Amino acid sequence: MKSKRSSAEILFLILFYPILLSFYLIYKYPTWFVSADKVASTFYWFHMSTSFWYATAYTAVVCSIAGWVVWRGKTPYGKDKNKPLSPYQRKKFASIFVAQLVFFYLVPYILPLILHHHSLFTDSYEPVNKNAYVYVYNGFTSLGGFAYIFVVVPVSVWFFGKRYCSWFCACGNLAEVIGITPWGNRWVTERTPRGPTARKWEALQYIVLGFAVAFGIVLFLQTWKVISAPNLVTALRQFQDLAIDLIFGALVGLGAYPLLGTRMWCRYGCPLAAGMRLYGKYAKSQFQVVANDGCKGLNLCTTQCPMGIDVASYAHENGVATQGQFGLQNSPCIGCGGCIDICPVQALSFKKILGGTS
Repeated sequence: MKSKRSSAEILFLILFYPILLSFYLIYKYPTWFVSADKVASTFYWFHMSTSFWYATAYTAVVCSIAGWVVWRGKTPYGKDKNKPLSPYQRKKFASIFVAQLVFFYLVPYILPLILHHHSLFTDSYEPVNKNAYVYVYNGFTSLGGFAYIFVVVPVSVWFFGKRYCSWFCACGNLAEVIGITPWGNRWVTERTPRGPTARKWEALQYIVLGFAVAFGIVLFLQTWKVISAPNLVTALRQFQDLAIDLIFGALVGLGAYPLLGTRMWCRYGCPLAAGMRLYGKYAKSQFQVVANDGCKGLNLCTTQCPMGIDVASYAHENGVATQGQFGLQNSPCIGCGGCIDICPVQALSFKKILGGTS
């Protein structure tokens, strides 16, 4: 079994990953390969832009897996594949399907074609490019972005924790569906960094958050002509695009799936996730995962956590149930519910906002 896992990982690293990487580079930086005047003739297959094809492939992967889970109605967690899909997981994967299809594909790519009376695959047209990463600095560039980043998201965090990461985020959508495939789940259970050292590295996310806020302030000041620093803005944007978006967010984040689990970017890089965790901690978010007295010390919950949380330590000590709880005050939990679903004795549950558990 171990050799089969190694073969699958090697296949991903030497075949699938380079192909996906090339596709991403063509989508983001087509002028690295051909001159600007040849981009359309070289990469606009069937008259559609590189961003359209990338989004199409991305959405097909996410929606096919999420749709299959909902349609099949069986849990993707644990060895008992005949266990019914819980209502929570059904809603989560349905949300992933709808969010990816509607908000990250139909709205930014298909709707503009309809509104501008263009025909799919026949009229050359550049769809609206939807950035999958909702970075914090976007909240400084528009009123809508400000309301979304600094009002809507924090309010949702207080009630629901970081479920945004596992229910809606385009980047998280891919991590969530890959993480429940047979091979992806092995990456989660066997390769996700755990322990004190791995938790210390989570501080890196706050450095990225600091950069995102600083970049947002610079963009805001430039918009209002308070400063005139095109070189500074260009330098910061290039650093953001290359170092954070491309290298950290895409190349390392996705390439590390077989090596460090499926949530490396979400745990160590995403500035929005860092902001949500800080807000949830200091605003005392009502989101909690609670353990009851039924824990038997099996530790399956810890192995299933893609964020490296030692879930079992909140549920038992030396096999004796402790009835602890964790949330954003003491963990980077994204509310995926994997630890809850895999527990055979139902020792874990989400705390209801108004008291009780669910």
